[in-house]
Amino acid sequence: MIGGQEGQVLADAFLSASLYPPITKQSLSELDIGNIIHNLKLRHDVNFDRDLSFRPNLDGAKGQEKLKAAETYWLALRAELELYTYLFQGSSSTTRTAWPKLVAASKKRIPLMFDTIREILKNLVPDRDQARVDEHLDASILMQQIERGVCDLVKTSEWLAHLLKEHCAPMRDGWVDKMVDSIRTGVEKPSSESIVCGLRELLGILEAMKLDVANHQIRNLRALLIEDTINFEQKYHLSKIARGRINVEGAQQWHSFEEAMRQSAPPSYVRKGTGRAQFETFVQSLVHILLSNDPSKDFPETFYLDQDRLRALKCELHDIVHFDFCCNVFDRLLRQMNYRGSIPHSVHQDLRSSLFAIIGESRNYSARQWVANIDYVAVELVRHALNLCGFARSYEAELVQKAQGMLRATLCSSRPSVFADRAEILERTVLPEILAYTNRHINSSPMEMFNALIAPSAPPPPPPPPSHMNVIVQRIANEQNSSSSDHLIDIVHRITHIAVLHWRIWGPIVYVLPDEKENISNLKTTNGPSDGRQNRPSEPLVIENESTTPSLSTTSSTPSPEPEPQPGTRQMAGQAPEASTLE
Repeated sequence: MIGGQEGQVLADAFLSASLYPPITKQSLSELDIGNIIHNLKLRHDVNFDRDLSFRPNLDGAKGQEKLKAAETYWLALRAELELYTYLFQGSSSTTRTAWPKLVAASKKRIPLMFDTIREILKNLVPDRDQARVDEHLDASILMQQIERGVCDLVKTSEWLAHLLKEHCAPMRDGWVDKMVDSIRTGVEKPSSESIVCGLRELLGILEAMKLDVANHQIRNLRALLIEDTINFEQKYHLSKIARGRINVEGAQQWHSFEEAMRQSAPPSYVRKGTGRAQFETFVQSLVHILLSNDPSKDFPETFYLDQDRLRALKCELHDIVHFDFCCNVFDRLLRQMNYRGSIPHSVHQDLRSSLFAIIGESRNYSARQWVANIDYVAVELVRHALNLCGFARSYEAELVQKAQGMLRATLCSSRPSVFADRAEILERTVLPEILAYTNRHINSSPMEMFNALIAPSAPPPPPPPPSHMNVIVQRIANEQNSSSSDHLIDIVHRITHIAVLHWRIWGPIVYVLPDEKENISNLKTTNGPSDGRQNRPSEPLVIENESTTPSLSTTSSTPSPEPEPQPGTRQMAGQAPEASTLE
């Protein structure tokens, strides 16, 4: 038996850890095809991500708690194996009456571990291998063998390795061999720590196999899931509205208010058909929220599936405005230094890289980052100004103080108009482009929008906003191949996709009043064909010849699909209540 502090740690873990391993059939059940088909968040997100896939979610505080609980479990498993050694193979002095009670108390997790491995394996292998799995992983028989000291864990692990290599991707073979080596080392030494390491590797392999199958199915079903988005989500949301689970009144009031505001403004609104005018009002209102720094202006609850995407867009748009403030200060510094030449585009590119290295480009919108780093931003502005003017020095305290003052006057201004005026210039730049794209795609099918608006699978281009908002207008018109224009076009595409899909789903059930629905036909444009699918509910998605469980039996003896490199692989975060996440 292990004594001292290590023994106490093992004893505490044995008493407090979960009885079940961190990975179970239940925890992997959301990867079953039936659950994928009914996962609302996944089915919505698949419209916006070419590389959408499952991975274990161990991020954040909750993820750290899971990792800690898992470590405690594996320590408890090691403690249990040490107890087995003491009770079944050692010269225990325990009395004959107390021994059965100790044996029963010690067998807490290992039997459940064997059951878990068997259940997950049976979910992965074809029918012809089910009997073999039951035969080799019968927990009661294995526990009897352990009690009698005749359990051959090495032979069992080698059989498992052979079975796994039959059905998992070849790239997992090294991992499988590592599992066998760990168990063999643990038996030969003997070392309970190595045996536990092998069991841990085994569960990791099983989880990876399940993920491979699920991600392969997502890729195969992508087109069907995307095409059925509007029909599926409308039925889902109508059901929640009927049960009072979604507050649509706030969204209706928001849209009605914006519509009334715009009806009283430009005469062009009246000249448009009601349907098109309502849609453009919706788009303009959405863009206005994205460019507003008023905390009271938030997205209606109907946008709950797009909150992360909208916050990311808001962050990027506000960064363009804040960067423009910095460039304005940069221009003023140069004038004070009597620089009268033109500013090369490369200088603004370098300045942008330096500033965003300080600020960071996280997708969690927070203008506080710019305010918190004013001193560092000022130093960078002065350094770049001195360099452009040809000075050898890279720092000048007086200029830094002036830059800090100018930055605080804009970034920390209590007057809302300071930010709003700059944001309005940007809005006048991007809104016509967004309206043009949204009107072009209002009758496109979800798959057509996906193909047209989602960038190919590649690292996103760096977003370098130009130095002045007026320059944005010129570059969109004259420099379609510039990186700044590419970034703005990417933003336009993403806003267009969210806006059109949202309107197509929610418009008929929330924003358009019953007596106005006949006017929706006015939304049709001459851009892009319409086969009438968008004006009536599509047929429900039907998956033929698929069981409700993604197992290898769907491909007979074919191994599970080779995992493809997925640069965009991520956890399914922020799921709706009914949409589970692999956590």
